[in-house]
Amino acid sequence: MGHVPTGEIPAASAGIDVPGREYRRAGARRPPLTKRQVGHLGEWIAAQFLARNGFRIIERNVRIGRGEIDILAEHRGRRVAVEVKSAVLDHNGRADPIDAFDDAKRRQVWSLARRAGAWRVDVVAVGFRPDGIRVHWVPDV
Repeated sequence: MGHVPTGEIPAASAGIDVPGREYRRAGARRPPLTKRQVGHLGEWIAAQFLARNGFRIIERNVRIGRGEIDILAEHRGRRVAVEVKSAVLDHNGRADPIDAFDDAKRRQVWSLARRAGAWRVDVVAVGFRPDGIRVHWVPDV
């Protein structure tokens, strides 16, 4: 256990690896994302995923009365309301954010979708895991 001096890294040691424990002591570890940040990032990833799969994004975060549709898109000439569920998963990746889309949420999103003129509702679950990002798309729920 040693001391990590503050200040600039001398040019001679700039390429030397510092053990992880020293990074933590120096405060270089990134703070975890907030729930809001996870949600915004998940919506952005979902929009990119949908666009790559032939959807045209019309609008994001569409307010309808007291509710909100995460993504309003068009696919094959029809309007689609997309609910996005995002979560940071454990190291096993066992939890799936799609599980948060229960019957009550389904009824709420369908009600909003009808008011927005959507023909169907899709769900995109974005799971952030230590080994990468998992996107789970369920069309026409």
